[in-house]
Amino acid sequence: MKGIHIAAMAALLGLAQPGAQAQAVRLADESMEPSAAALALPSRSLVDAALFFSGTRPERADASVKALEPALAEARGLAAESERRAAIRGEAPDSYALGEAILELAHRRFFRRYEELTTSLDQALLDGRYNCVSSSVVYLILAQAAGLEAFGITTKDHSFVALRLADGRLVDVETTNKHGFDPGSKKEFLDSFGRITGYAYVPPSDYARREAVSDRHLVGLIALNRATLAERRGDQAAALRLALDAHAYMDDALSLSYLADRAHNAAAQLLNGRRFAEARDFIERFIGRYGPAGDLPSLLSQARLAVLADEVNASAAVDPKSALAEVASARAEGLLSAGEYDEFVVAIHERAADAARRSGGWLAGWRYAAGALAVHPGLAGLVRLEAGYKSNWVADTHNRFAAAFNARRYDEASRILSEGLAIAPGERLLMDDLKALEAARRP
Repeated sequence: MKGIHIAAMAALLGLAQPGAQAQAVRLADESMEPSAAALALPSRSLVDAALFFSGTRPERADASVKALEPALAEARGLAAESERRAAIRGEAPDSYALGEAILELAHRRFFRRYEELTTSLDQALLDGRYNCVSSSVVYLILAQAAGLEAFGITTKDHSFVALRLADGRLVDVETTNKHGFDPGSKKEFLDSFGRITGYAYVPPSDYARREAVSDRHLVGLIALNRATLAERRGDQAAALRLALDAHAYMDDALSLSYLADRAHNAAAQLLNGRRFAEARDFIERFIGRYGPAGDLPSLLSQARLAVLADEVNASAAVDPKSALAEVASARAEGLLSAGEYDEFVVAIHERAADAARRSGGWLAGWRYAAGALAVHPGLAGLVRLEAGYKSNWVADTHNRFAAAFNARRYDEASRILSEGLAIAPGERLLMDDLKALEAARRP
């Protein structure tokens, strides 16, 4: 007979990650608190926060700060020169030109090769390898040093920077492209005599769901990118720790949603390892700390169902009354729907009926199933269970009769039929056997 099965668990089992068994050992004990270092970041500079989330070693962090210092000085110098020229003309400083000059500065001093998965600040500053997040952070730091009103913009899978000019206009800066200032505008290349030698054009992007984000959010994306990479390696514990630290710093709905997703995947890994109680406890700890974020309440229900199924599977055959009491309690608490409760009841009785059959034969199994049906009349699963055991008992009785009959042990055959018909009067197959026996005994 089959064991208890909860159909919804199939979806969970599809979430397996590489190294799931080894990782699950650590996940159950993971803290739900951010690190002390992350909690101290709000009082630190954006550079310090970005290097922390980059996982930068101390020596590279020091080198990164030193590499950035002359660029910051140049950015301030560009701003001072813009103000000087504006003062001579009696006009406001040209923030548009200054913003474009800052992008040129970032690419000239730092950016060498775009790599989609290279998100750390030290890699951008020291190695020239960058992606949209790290290049946006570098530009943001330099632009703010120049006194520009710059802030991050995110879409579903991209980030860049926007500038608010003195006249209130917004200008996008696609930081991954050295010609990405104000996409959609044509840039002229001039020689030393002021003659046009060529053009550069970066088409504007159509981002339907762009969102302005805080400086902290933009910097925190470094940690979120690293967390995603950790998950790809199957290291759910590292991904969770990065997401916890990032949310403590970013402190917004987007970071909470991302953190909840990491907790979901970590819990799924525990479930895949059949560590159902640990998964349940893990989710309960998370919800207790951060609230019912994402689809964790639904996953918690599945974990609780898995724990119940595991416990009931273990006890159904030897103590069906206790198993039934457990599911009745779960139903009363709202853990089980009416349909799920019926599935559990049928599964428990299946296991118990099979145990009765193994110890007392088909008749014992049938009697158990019939008794269960009497307690739960009309329950379709038990109707089928009782009918199946009865059919098997009838077939077994017929086979024992046939063995005696074929050996011409008619008295034994008669006893088998008498016992069978006393239990199931009028059973057609046994009545047919009785007719055959009576015909064989006629002189």
